[in-house]
Amino acid sequence: MAKVTVSIDAELAVEVMVLAGVKSPQDAVEPAVRDSIARGHRTEAHGPQDHPHGGWKLSSE
Repeated sequence: MAKVTVSIDAELAVEVMVLAGVKSPQDAVEPAVRDSIARGHRTEAHGPQDHPHGGWKLSSE
């Protein structure tokens, strides 16, 4: 699997670490991204019209 390095706000990293119950940003960010993707797929199953914000759009779309 390819790895990507990103910079995020330290406060966001700490908040995700607390919510995920982990001790490193690396261990917290991947599950948060996976959760976001899963939520997006669930939203797509209902259609954008059912989402209060019309669904997420990727900038490459």
